[in-house]
Amino acid sequence: MKKTLLSFVLLFALVNVRGQNTIITKESYSVEELKNDFKILRASLEEAHPGIYRYNSKTKMDSVFNSTEASITKPMGEREFKILISKVVNQIGCGHTKVVAPKPDQDKLDEGHTAIPFQPYYSDGKLYVLRNFSTLTDSDFLGANILSINGHSTSDILNKMFSIFPSDGNNMTHKYRNLAAPRNLTRYFYYLYGYNESYEVVYTSQNDSISKKVTLPGLLFDDLISIREKKYASTYLATPVEFKLFDDKKTAYLQIGTFDEKSLRKSKINFQKFLKTTFKTIESNHIQNIILDLRFNGGGTDELGKLLFSYFIDREFDYYASLTMNKNKYEFFKYTSRPDASAPKGMLKANQNGTFDNIQSPNAGKQKSSLPTFKGKIYVLINGGCFSTTCEALSMLHSYTNSVFIGEESGGGYYGNTSGPTPDMTLPNTKIRIEIPLMKYVMAVKEYSYQDRGLIPNHEVIPSISDKILGVDRELEFAKKLIDQ
Repeated sequence: MKKTLLSFVLLFALVNVRGQNTIITKESYSVEELKNDFKILRASLEEAHPGIYRYNSKTKMDSVFNSTEASITKPMGEREFKILISKVVNQIGCGHTKVVAPKPDQDKLDEGHTAIPFQPYYSDGKLYVLRNFSTLTDSDFLGANILSINGHSTSDILNKMFSIFPSDGNNMTHKYRNLAAPRNLTRYFYYLYGYNESYEVVYTSQNDSISKKVTLPGLLFDDLISIREKKYASTYLATPVEFKLFDDKKTAYLQIGTFDEKSLRKSKINFQKFLKTTFKTIESNHIQNIILDLRFNGGGTDELGKLLFSYFIDREFDYYASLTMNKNKYEFFKYTSRPDASAPKGMLKANQNGTFDNIQSPNAGKQKSSLPTFKGKIYVLINGGCFSTTCEALSMLHSYTNSVFIGEESGGGYYGNTSGPTPDMTLPNTKIRIEIPLMKYVMAVKEYSYQDRGLIPNHEVIPSISDKILGVDRELEFAKKLIDQ
């Protein structure tokens, strides 16, 4: 998730409003209705999405749009059409651009007994049970290898989900880690296979090769969350940030689980003061090493990611090379709940490229370093759960420090993303919703080997399902060994 401050938030609030609650979807839509919706989708993306040609050329995207429209030759239901346009949208390579089911359909899903009663963990092409919310015993089901659900093989499920779940460029780890969320798994299973309130699961237990079949009733999402909070409370941090000094007196551990200012305030954390106190403590204790844990930090407020980076550089710096929008007012806003919305006065300035620069962002222009600057060794723990604002900070650390990265490829694009204010438009016929981000972020980073990927770690360390269940932190252990060596 990506958020910005001041007037940026105001624009976001104006347009990021869900579609009408009174809309009614049909079982099937005519070719004319589908093509009309598709043309509106294409026109909206071409008008508004500033990163539409970031990873694929206009020629390639035109070909994708044209061939897809030509393939609409028969009536379709909403789910079939959603899958079709999701595959098109995914060609943009933007993890912030999402295709969402009509609100009545999603409400029915969220409010019914539909939640798949386990949290999966993806590893080596397989799906394992990381957390068990069902009535099966943990000794039998925890760590189980899921072979099929409702007759669909795991490989078929995953391949189809990966084709419609968005990510930046050709990054896959974002899909691996975010599809594992119970709500995402259930929603995307619905998109592919329809509404279900029970699930026939074929699996093998962790230490057994004999397959078993069981029918598990779906849960209310509220009940699933309640079970998770009671059963797995010890696996959650009491606060979204943690700082401690290790016994060796030379290493500090700094974990930041979010840059979302709202979540931090809810936990009564003043992030600016927290960082200042943390780095003063590091300085006063003559700490030589920092283990910076950003795993599963999905992003948040732009300025907070920059603030973290500013403690690792001892000079002024550019954070963004550019921060642009295509327009200050859009035709496609007529398909949102605020057709008259526009950028706040003074936020945008026309540039020579025919687009607009955001001149009010606190991250625009030269940025100052923060004191006390840390000049020791930096070990950064990352995985596919790192996204958006977090990946911006990671790219800067990679470009301008000697940080060592441990874990798996980060979940966001190295050179930036498209996010910021994100209107939620509703297609007039099918009522499918599309979240279109309006701000293109280009990081002021050095040249990188992988144009369409996240940050590749120096040391790939991916925990097994046994590690995850037993609470063995392989990445942290690896970082400690590097320091000891």
